[in-house]
Amino acid sequence: MKTNSQLTTSLSTNGIPISVISGLPTNDDSTFINETQLTKRSSQKTFLQKLIPNFLRKNSLNDDADNPYANEYSDTNNLIEGDKKDLHRNLQERHMIMIALGGTIGTGLFLASGQALASAGPAGSLISYLIISVMVYFVMTSLAELATQYPISGSFNTFGSRFVDEAFGFALAYNYYFSWVTTIAGELVAAGLIVQYWLPHFPSIIWSILGMLVMFLLNAFTVKGYGEAEYWFAMIKVVTVLIFLLVGVLVDAGAIGKPRKTIGFENWKIEGAPFVGGVSGVITTSIISGFAFQGTEAVGIAAGESSNPKKDVPRAMNGTIWRIILFFVGAIFIMGLIIPYNDEHLSKINGVDSIAVSPFTLVFSRSGIPGADHIMNVVILTTILSAGNSGLYLCTRIFWTLANEGKAPKIFRHLTKGGIPIYCLMLTTILATALFGLSFVGNQVIYIWLVNMTSVMGFIAWFGIAISHWRFRRAYILQGYSLNDLVYKALFFPVGPFLASLLILICVFGQGYSAFSTVKYNCTHLAEEENFSTYKFDRFLFETGNSTCTKTAFNVQTFLSGYVILPVIVLMFFIYKYVNKTKFIPLKDIDLITDSIIERDRLNRERIQHLQSDN
Repeated sequence: MKTNSQLTTSLSTNGIPISVISGLPTNDDSTFINETQLTKRSSQKTFLQKLIPNFLRKNSLNDDADNPYANEYSDTNNLIEGDKKDLHRNLQERHMIMIALGGTIGTGLFLASGQALASAGPAGSLISYLIISVMVYFVMTSLAELATQYPISGSFNTFGSRFVDEAFGFALAYNYYFSWVTTIAGELVAAGLIVQYWLPHFPSIIWSILGMLVMFLLNAFTVKGYGEAEYWFAMIKVVTVLIFLLVGVLVDAGAIGKPRKTIGFENWKIEGAPFVGGVSGVITTSIISGFAFQGTEAVGIAAGESSNPKKDVPRAMNGTIWRIILFFVGAIFIMGLIIPYNDEHLSKINGVDSIAVSPFTLVFSRSGIPGADHIMNVVILTTILSAGNSGLYLCTRIFWTLANEGKAPKIFRHLTKGGIPIYCLMLTTILATALFGLSFVGNQVIYIWLVNMTSVMGFIAWFGIAISHWRFRRAYILQGYSLNDLVYKALFFPVGPFLASLLILICVFGQGYSAFSTVKYNCTHLAEEENFSTYKFDRFLFETGNSTCTKTAFNVQTFLSGYVILPVIVLMFFIYKYVNKTKFIPLKDIDLITDSIIERDRLNRERIQHLQSDN
């Protein structure tokens, strides 16, 4: 067997890493390989057979269960070693589900949901969460189809390069990378504030740095260590949501509570409810709820380290989608039943230092549970560590993939013996810590801008998933493949990707809506001014000095911070496209074989046959 130093990496003419090609298929799976793929492989066949690593799957689903050789190899074993170590496939289905849940259930649900309730009322916030749930469902099913067919660590960033344009994948990858770097920095700030709730006189920066150290160590050794940590972090959050749903139902029904009384739908009938602000309230809340859902796509990146991607990825995706929808929609519904939308506590929510007025804290307090604020403080601290843990994991895998695709320096291809992209981890830690330091500079303007941009970045990542899936499915059909051969088939195509893309664009371009606000004034002396519109104005109110006027205020900083990332991403796309002379890949030339489950299964069968013939 050749040593690593004797081997090299091969890229296709489109810059796509060729990691699983050992020759032309001889079974029915090969009948639809397009001419471009055939040409690429035929000229390199002998060379690549000697050089490229081939991964075997344990317990193949292709009738190999009874074969004595079928269990002899797993996805982490190579018959032929590649030019570099690969990521270790040690994540199981339970890890995959909790990674997605852990990346999604966070401060967006525990805190921002209260802002959504106050902005749109109980029915308006529920509808907005349902709308975003539909969008998330279609995005996740699109990702499930792609990640199951191509279980690689680069996930949707690599899919953008393969199915659309190299420049598109480049822009998506760096957009997603920096969105999570910014998120990690935000979690460091939050960690310090959370601990200050108990120790107000102790410097918060100490706790933030300690949190960064913990997150670094959880990611520095093995992917299984990260998976186990995230499993238990996420478990705490899931149990909290389930208890909240149960307690909420009991409080609303009058079974428990201080005071005990049946609430029912009373808070849906108060003045201004159930819809507050009409359509505009729903749109504003949809943006808030969309940000809360971000992180569901993490399981797609984790697919590259799944021990059994053909089985675990579809199950994890399906389980994740419905759990997230149930938790988020169920939680906002319970909140709307128990907490009036005009509760003064909801207007005080302004970040993690508002834990005492979290909707979860309010519901637990009304149930009579003692120390509800301290319980939720512990949960939020766990949430912060979980989000930072996931962020470091995702960033290291994304940047490692960029390095292997030639879009980042080669030094970041290095892996430890445990399969960890250690240099990528160190870079991400340094960048996140530096960004965290900006929160202490001046009036935090730079830091606030960066944090405000993260929500738009998340929506852009989802948009990339929808577009990549649409292009993949069209190429798959055009090149003659049968949809019945897909391991996971997303429903409602092409309606799903189109609808998801439309909703994403509405959310992205609706970001600036929050820059406009209506301010009320006592306008007895201002009623004649043209800049004001009169509200509830009549002679009596005017004479008594109680006439109210409204004026629309515009926050330039909020507006620009919501959109500034868009031209940056467009600029990244065109610069990469110009420098590397990339082109949109025609559907007939899209590579559907490399790294696919079909290719992995074929190689598995060939190896087993080879072992049998040798014996």
